[in-house]
Parts: sequence; C-alpha cells; structure tokens
Amino acid sequence: MSPLSPKDLQVAPDKQSHPAGTVAVEQAIFTSARTSSKDGYQLVAWSPGISSEDARTLAVWGPAHDSMIVDDPSDVSLNFHPLGDHKFCVSRTVLGSAEYSGRGGRQVYTHCFILDAASFRKFQNDPFRVLSAALAIHDLRPGAELPTDLPSLKMLPSGPPVDPGLIRFFDSPVQQQSLVAWTHHAMTSKKLMFTGGYNDRFMTVFFNLLPVSVRPQFSFSTRLRYSPRRNFKLIGLANDIDEQKKAARQEGCSVFQFDSPARAPEASRHPWATWVQVALCHREPDEAARLIGEVPLTTRLEDLSAIGNRLRVAMSGRRIKEAATAPAASTPLVVPEENTDKDELLVLVERALDGDVTALERLNATWCAQPDRQLESLRQDCARHFVSLSKEKQFEPGSKGAVAVEILSLILRVSP
Repeated sequence: MSPLSPKDLQVAPDKQSHPAGTVAVEQAIFTSARTSSKDGYQLVAWSPGISSEDARTLAVWGPAHDSMIVDDPSDVSLNFHPLGDHKFCVSRTVLGSAEYSGRGGRQVYTHCFILDAASFRKFQNDPFRVLSAALAIHDLRPGAELPTDLPSLKMLPSGPPVDPGLIRFFDSPVQQQSLVAWTHHAMTSKKLMFTGGYNDRFMTVFFNLLPVSVRPQFSFSTRLRYSPRRNFKLIGLANDIDEQKKAARQEGCSVFQFDSPARAPEASRHPWATWVQVALCHREPDEAARLIGEVPLTTRLEDLSAIGNRLRVAMSGRRIKEAATAPAASTPLVVPEENTDKDELLVLVERALDGDVTALERLNATWCAQPDRQLESLRQDCARHFVSLSKEKQFEPGSKGAVAVEILSLILRVSP
C-alpha cells in the first residue's frame, strides 16, 4: 500500500480539477507518532486552513490508544461533530500500524475533513456525502509513512436534499420497524447509545430522512469506546457489554438495542418517527423525498413534531384522494394473494407471530401500499386476532415472536 502523502493528495490546476460548484474542505490526521514537537497522540498533519483553535479542538475529539471497540484492522468508525460554532468535522477512524512505543496494539488513525457551515450546506448537511466525496478522491487508509503536511481539498457536492434511493432501500418490515423505533429514541433522548445488529446504513438512511436544517444537531460516532470528552449525541457501541454499562452510567444516556428494539406506542411516539414510518411503508420514495426536501431551511429541531404531523397527513391525504378519483375497476397497487379473504389474512397473522418473515411482508404490503379505507374492516379483524394471540403466547425478550409482536403492532396499528 502506498503511503498517504501530500503529493498523493495534491490536486491539479484549477481548469482541470476544479469544476464549478466545488467547495473547499480542510483535512487533518490525528494519530500516535513521535515527532519533533511531542510523542503520543497528536495532529501529525493538517492543511493550511486549519487554525490553531481548530487544531486544539480536534485534539480533544480525537480518539487515542485502544479507542476502537473491535481490534480488527478492517473495522471502520465513522464520526461527525461540530468544530466550534461555525464548522463541522467528519472523520473516519481505523487501526493503523503497530504502536511506535512498543506498548502493544495498533495506532488509532483518524482522518478528519473540516468544512465551514456554508460549505457543509452544499453537501445538504449530510456527513455521509462528505465521506463519499472524500473516498472518491483518494484511498484514505493509512500508508507505510505518516504525512507531515496536507493540502486543502476541493470536493464536488452532488445529489438532491433527500435521496429517494435510500428510502427505497429499507423495504422490509424488520428494517422499517427498527428505524422507526430508533428515530423515536434519537428524537427524545439527550444521548442515545445503540447496540446489537446495527450497520452504518441505518445512520445513512436516518440522516437522509431528516430535514436538511436539523441534520447538524445529530453528532455521532460508530465503533468507538464511550468517552465523556467526546460529546456525541448518537453513540454506536457494537455488542461490547462493558462499554454499554460504562456509558449507561452517564446522566441522560438512553440505550437502544437493535436486536430487540423497544416499541413506543403510536400515541406517545415522536411525530417525526411516525412520519418516517409513513414515508417508508407507503412505498412512494420520490414523493416522500420531495416532501422532506421542501421543509424550510429555517426549521429547528423543536419544529419536527408539527412538521412530521403535517407531512404524514399530506401523504396519506394524497393517497386517499387518488383512490377516490381512480376508476372503480382499477387494480389495487398490491394484491397480497389471489382471492385473499379474512380467514387467509388471519392465518398470515398467526404465521407472522411464529416468525414467518414472508407473512410479515405480505401483511405490511396489504395495509401500507393501499389506502387504509379499502381494507379497514379487515385490518380491525386482524388487529383483534393479533391482540388475542399475543396475550396467549409468552415470548422471551429478543425472540422471533417478540420481534414479530413489535412489527405487527406497527402494521396493524394496535398495542398488544
């Protein structure tokens, strides 16, 4: 692997590599090294736009020895946080070569990208777009030698405020239920630690479903050990029990288990989480993306409850209006099964409670892909059957049945 050096990162003359619309992005590398100024974890290289104040703040946020939860050179931690009042840092942390000091383990190597607020807005305030643009320019893995200085970068933002493809990606009931529950807890927690079967796609879709103006409010880290000096709002702790216990002792921290997500009843769920449920299960990603993208840039975090209710009504109202004006003989958008009747739907409920994912997806399609009024009486019958069955069965937390109860309660809009 070739070393990451200023020469590697040097950009070409303006006419060749600086097309219109590019933005300036500063960079810095924080890792363990012996330099002329000090030994240990420090900024070893930075671009000209990094001020001394920026450098001090980056050193506070920078992860040091043994900060990665998993001791795996292929593991990657993605991180995002404010840098002062008007700048933001998006970073990528990996394990590098062996520690120079000989104390064992590998150096923790963090590559930071720093943007001012105006530049970040051109990336739709989405840290994942910044990382994608950085990865498109260079291999960000640590090289055999550490660089001593870095140039400023020119990156090209792309894409609309909301990507319909990312909404389309979460099309299974299990994924939808987890994301809805996680969104509720992210909206209502001072700090939220998440554990279990998490992957970075959840964070990507979560940001994509937020209005552009509030995205900077959700700083995050993934796969770093908890540290009170790194004041992230969303904290991914993998499945490390000791880290979970340490973080849970912090005041105001909540914990979300991806493998057995706690459900919030619809009546007490944050309205933006309910809107996310509607946006996912209506399966009209282009319309959902348009509605979120049109939320004003003056929107504040505290405005999301009212806006979530408005967007939910707007999408559901549009579907009902279209159904009322559609020709009577038109084919439903989704037919769960040829000649499906009440008895067959009740059987699907029973199969779903036994962990049959196919049954869950068919039930989800029945009530999420068609206007509710077309099958409302059948939904009520299925809801009553579900409540009766769930009371009879005793499921262990985290079991397939318990997860199915959480998902079915969302699909049928009823509490067991």
